[in-house]
Amino acid sequence: MRNGWRAARLVVLAPALASIGFAHAAGAPEIPPQEVRIIGESGEVAKRKPASEVEAYCLNIADEAQDARYAQEQKQLTELEAEIGKQIDALEAKRKDYQQWLEERKSFLESASTIIVDIYAKMKADAAAAQLAQIDRSSAASLIARLKSRQASDILSAMPPATAAEITNLIVQKTSTGGSMDEKQVAERKP
Repeated sequence: MRNGWRAARLVVLAPALASIGFAHAAGAPEIPPQEVRIIGESGEVAKRKPASEVEAYCLNIADEAQDARYAQEQKQLTELEAEIGKQIDALEAKRKDYQQWLEERKSFLESASTIIVDIYAKMKADAAAAQLAQIDRSSAASLIARLKSRQASDILSAMPPATAAEITNLIVQKTSTGGSMDEKQVAERKP
């Protein structure tokens, strides 16, 4: 009968021993067994008393609790990663908007050729104002923006107030760092 129990134990333990062997063969890190150390008042490790039911329970669930903590931390890291990804996307969209605005501003300022700017710079303010009031507002604004500030102010003061206001709005719209205004904002600013 004793030999029968030994054989039964061997049959029951064989799969457990095999799984341990496979875990080590697969390169899984070896986790040392959990143990409770009791340090006495003198600072030395006290002799181990037989484990109580509470200690045995704590030792048995230590790995599960650690796994649960790791799972919670992994979940939090995944959520943070998703949030950071959204913020990066938002910043990338803002960067594209700014880049587009910068391109519009550059093309606006470069749209007036240097020759035309030189011609209007040498004209009298009232003559330049009369001619600039007749061309489209975007071209006039581009030309005035490339003139020296004293010449630009003389030309704008010689124009009718409504025309000067429209051209000034276009200059502000295309050159300010706040970006371009939509039609509603421009309409609200008109007197």
